[in-house]
Amino acid sequence: MIARIGRSYPSPLAAAQASVTGGRVASISRKGGRFTGPLANWHPRRVNYAEEGRQREILAARANDLAVNDPHACSLIEAISVNAVGPGLWPQSKPNWKRLGVTEEQANEIAETAEIEFEIWNREADARGVSDFYGIQFQNLYSTLVNGEFLNLPLMLRDPARGYRLALQVIDPVRLRTPADFSARHDVRDGIRLGPLGEPAGYFIADPEDGQLLGRMLSTHFVELPPRIGHRPVVMHRFHAKTPEQVRGFSVLGPAMGFFRNFADYLDYEVLGAIIAASFPLWIEKASPWDAADPNSNPMLRRFANDDGDKTYYSEVSPGIFYGNPGERPHVLKNERPGNSFQVFVETALRAVGAAAGMPYEVIARDFSKTNYSSARAALQEAWRVFELYQDWLVGGFCQPVWEMFFEEAVLTGRIKLPAAAPGFYEARVHWCAASWVGPERTNVDPVKEMTADIMGLNAGIVTLADIAAKRNKDWEAQAKQRSRERRTFQDLELNPDPPSAREAKEPEPEKEPSA
Repeated sequence: MIARIGRSYPSPLAAAQASVTGGRVASISRKGGRFTGPLANWHPRRVNYAEEGRQREILAARANDLAVNDPHACSLIEAISVNAVGPGLWPQSKPNWKRLGVTEEQANEIAETAEIEFEIWNREADARGVSDFYGIQFQNLYSTLVNGEFLNLPLMLRDPARGYRLALQVIDPVRLRTPADFSARHDVRDGIRLGPLGEPAGYFIADPEDGQLLGRMLSTHFVELPPRIGHRPVVMHRFHAKTPEQVRGFSVLGPAMGFFRNFADYLDYEVLGAIIAASFPLWIEKASPWDAADPNSNPMLRRFANDDGDKTYYSEVSPGIFYGNPGERPHVLKNERPGNSFQVFVETALRAVGAAAGMPYEVIARDFSKTNYSSARAALQEAWRVFELYQDWLVGGFCQPVWEMFFEEAVLTGRIKLPAAAPGFYEARVHWCAASWVGPERTNVDPVKEMTADIMGLNAGIVTLADIAAKRNKDWEAQAKQRSRERRTFQDLELNPDPPSAREAKEPEPEKEPSA
């Protein structure tokens, strides 16, 4: 008979053997939950919705200040934005021809037409006309890193000069706020009206006449918009949710914000100390103020000449030699800042602020001088995990929904023609709008080693051409088609299309003479 160890119900045997603990083994005390030692004054608290909104707004304002004034915070934001988006994530249309019941050739023709039309719309994607769709991607990711979120409004503009009516209005997230006369509503939280399940049911976007965002603006200065109408989004409010029931985003600089501020002040003081040390004057004592030179021959000396023997005082100094008053002795201060540990301290501080955002020191400081190939590659691998995370998030929350809205208008206007026997757009919208998004190419520390490893993996059957192309954010099918076109061009020009290595492999070995 097997005895039950973890009984959770009373029994005669358990009652007989019960101790003062009530028949249960006492848990081990957790020091992290006690108020002793260094944890005695650690009292984390939860804030209400109103206080949470105020803290988020202050955090966003401080993050914006760091992004434009602090060099290392700017480097962190730019590193993620440039590598995750760079010149833009561009689509490759891939209709699911098997599910749609069309041929692969028909699907490829529709995909090619869609990509051509998308490049036409890309130039007029911005409602303000100052950017294109790829530039809006960069703005949205930049806003997400600094403000913790981005806010776009898809519009349908009635302009006969436009090829497409669809346009995107980029809005500063600071305009998303709660009207003063709605501050007591339990269903309105930080500018968002919530539904019964906590889902967004409406967005309050401030629209003041003079452009000034005041804290006590009434709802008459706001526009409330629904999140979507049918399948089309009306407000594209996206943030990287990390906690349950989160309704607004927080800056990636938040966890290390105090560190950024103090570190910037520290560097400013060190620079100021270096300037003072470089311009520190040397005072020389002399018996008489006028023994060194004739005051009538020097306007500067004549200016400070005093027949009454008053002392000379200087409130401003410049590089040179200054003569003091009788009885004064020179004192040269020894400046020991920055010390020998300055560089080590700076590197440690940058590693700490980078860890808060998942970025290695080498990426933030743009310094790979102290690393070897393995360390540099490991640092870039860790950074690219973060870049790819933001890429996937931006594609799912922004790029793909915009692609579907564009595709819908292109079909309705006849720019993209679907086969008559195939399902309609609204019947199979997901399959018609299937696409993959290609981003910037990964950075290689040593391209020769990277390429050699790819060739070895390909020859061993461990990786495929699709794997290698995806690592470089390229489409292997597009590359194969391009190689086919290049091969035909070489053949038309009567050139050998094979690379030198392939030519050597094809050359037959000379026949050996039979031995006697």
